Amino acid sequence: MSKFDPETVAAMRSVLEEVCSHIPARSTAARSFVAAKILECASNGNQSHDLLLDAGRRAVIDQFGNLDAVRRLFR
Repeated sequence: MSKFDPETVAAMRSVLEEVCSHIPARSTAARSFVAAKILECASNGNQSHDLLLDAGRRAVIDQFGNLDAVRRLFR
């Protein structure tokens, strides 16, 4: 695994929290899936906040269909 600079790590954490804001902390499988997709994106050299955010959002859509489904599921 490649080593990331502190700015990239901070961006990945920020994106994960933003994207998973509607997913309960107890839903570790869903959060882990999103985290893995963000990590994969960064590992491929796509380390900007916007690209990481896109990867995280795509992961949520892959997992749940869309953000509204997440909100309904975890009310």
